[in-house]
Amino acid sequence: MKFRKIILLFMFSTMLMGLITVGTERAHADTDSASRKWNDLVFILEDGNGSRRVFQFNGGNPIPSNTPVRLYQNLMEIPSTDYIVDYGNAAIIIPETKKAPEPGTELHIVIPISSGMEWTQGNMAGVALAEGNGENRTFKITMNHTIKQGAKVNLIINQSVGYETSIPASKLMVDYVNKTVTIKDKAQAPSDGAKIYFYYNISDIIETTQPVEEPKVAQSTDEPKVTPTVSEPEATPSVDEPKVTQPVIESKEDQAVDESPEIPLSIPSGESFPGTFTINSSGTSFTVRLKMKNIQPTYTSYVMVKNSEEQLVKRIQFDPETTFNYSLSNLNLSTGGYYFYIKMIDQSGNSAASVPQFIPVNNNKSGQVLVFIDGKLQQYEQPATSISGSMLVPFRAVFEALGAKVKWDGATKTVTATKGNTTIKLTVGSRDAYINGKLVRLNVAPRLINGKVMVPIRFVSEALGAKVKWNIAAQSVVIFLAPQQVLTTNESEQLMDEDEANTEPQSNPAILNNISSTITKSSDIVFVIDVTSSMTGTLDYVRQKVKGFVDSIPSGSQFAVVAFRDINLTADKDLEYFDFTADKSKLKGNLNTLRPSAGGDLKESGLEAIQLAVSKFSKRSNPKTIIFITDAPVHDKNTALGKARFSVDEINEQLQKNGVTFNAIVPASGLANKQMKKLVDSNKGTLYDIKDAKLNLAK
Repeated sequence: MKFRKIILLFMFSTMLMGLITVGTERAHADTDSASRKWNDLVFILEDGNGSRRVFQFNGGNPIPSNTPVRLYQNLMEIPSTDYIVDYGNAAIIIPETKKAPEPGTELHIVIPISSGMEWTQGNMAGVALAEGNGENRTFKITMNHTIKQGAKVNLIINQSVGYETSIPASKLMVDYVNKTVTIKDKAQAPSDGAKIYFYYNISDIIETTQPVEEPKVAQSTDEPKVTPTVSEPEATPSVDEPKVTQPVIESKEDQAVDESPEIPLSIPSGESFPGTFTINSSGTSFTVRLKMKNIQPTYTSYVMVKNSEEQLVKRIQFDPETTFNYSLSNLNLSTGGYYFYIKMIDQSGNSAASVPQFIPVNNNKSGQVLVFIDGKLQQYEQPATSISGSMLVPFRAVFEALGAKVKWDGATKTVTATKGNTTIKLTVGSRDAYINGKLVRLNVAPRLINGKVMVPIRFVSEALGAKVKWNIAAQSVVIFLAPQQVLTTNESEQLMDEDEANTEPQSNPAILNNISSTITKSSDIVFVIDVTSSMTGTLDYVRQKVKGFVDSIPSGSQFAVVAFRDINLTADKDLEYFDFTADKSKLKGNLNTLRPSAGGDLKESGLEAIQLAVSKFSKRSNPKTIIFITDAPVHDKNTALGKARFSVDEINEQLQKNGVTFNAIVPASGLANKQMKKLVDSNKGTLYDIKDAKLNLAK
């Protein structure tokens, strides 16, 4: 079975390279599927059993009778005279004059792809189009099916063996009735001789036409003719859906955005992360540079800041296309140690992060020197003191923080510290120190200051195996016994409240302030929030500003939450509802349970979420308000067949019928803005820019 595993692995890798942008459905390989290997199709046949002579192959459609077929047994090609190809029954026949394949023999065939050939590949179907000529951008899709409007498609351009380009639906215009596909002007036309393959999902087939049956002619050989006992292949059943009569005009803005597939994050974390984080020499600002080309629009880029307890205190979103400079003073961090790292997250929650860097922050005006050991700020009864360029600290506190056991001999004024196999001896007033009995001369002798025995911190730290650095900008000694280990997983990054983090608010709360100023009576208010991964920063904003918003709303008001992702996905909850409450702490607790994740394609199920919110309003006479927050367009059943339960027009009717004021926080332009503007204008609301609803957003 070793070869079968190799073929299955190849089929899977081919799916990843060529089909990853087609959709979220999983592909599988079996004996009823073909795998495309560059410009050939590979069919895995059943294993030999010592007597079997007829081996069927089925790629979904008959193969033309003049197509050359090559048979392999255990990776060895078999001469064409040793088998017969029955094209009509899609079978390979081993004549009686030849030995039947031994039990466990692995067999597969390889067939060159020609224009017009169709095949199935897992739950996808492929069609070979006419070759490129360097100019043509429109190609006829010669398939035996009709696929529904808005179906996800993908075009593979094979310029040469070993080099392929995948063109997603967002760069294509598809005429689903006339069966043509056009590459938009911004994409390069396929070069002369380029092979072109069109893929779509089998589940999107809405009509099947039967091809003209090829005559059942066996391949001519000198061997005696063998009549195979193979049943006729069954016709593909047609799906009971209405026939499409009008093509979708893919050049419209909403269609171009609708089916833009997400490209999975393929950026390495750790030392190989393609970006740098640097602090300037004065320690007043940092610079971020990403060493990447063609950064996907579905990626969100942040600088993450964690405190010494590894709690996230700041998340700073930035534009990855430019060099990003930011002042540390803008973060208003309290005195202490912090870990900074760069992070990129895609729409589905996949992420990559750089190695965290430790940065000390010293806000003391007195110029007092700080000491950090393993990221923790040390507190000494007698402050650290600089003498002749050496920093002295109380001996017992520093040794114990470094994990050593300490003894003090008052008679000789000698300090002995032991850790593992290392023993250090120092004497007050003497520059002679001993490490495991070996004499070491100190720059400065230990001494008594205000009754405290002070020892040189660099010497004792390095003697015990620690790394010591002097941070001149923060006037701090930074010591690490071992390489710092800081989690950069999404689960470890729930942002602390501003009061917990002891920092000043950095985001502009104007949006929620403006909305609250329009609410003059006790009201029922529902927050309808997109909680896909790209909404991380905005959800932080809502969590941290909602208490102030609630305080400014007239008493007697109630608040509910609807969180949404995409009803077309099954990996996460697509819709979550938290019932009305007048308790702002409970409201915030509900918001804190939300975890941004998933995403799939660009559009989300916002209309379903709005409908759910409308249905939850009670019969009370209180005014009704929805605050809708998203950074993506919504699936509309009029433009995304099968992906949405409602249209924008239907939701608009529901809002008007129930007298709901509709406010939306969305991007300032694009399809999401266009969709929500209609709902806002028709329902006495206001449209706000989502860029103003993110914490520490650098513009």
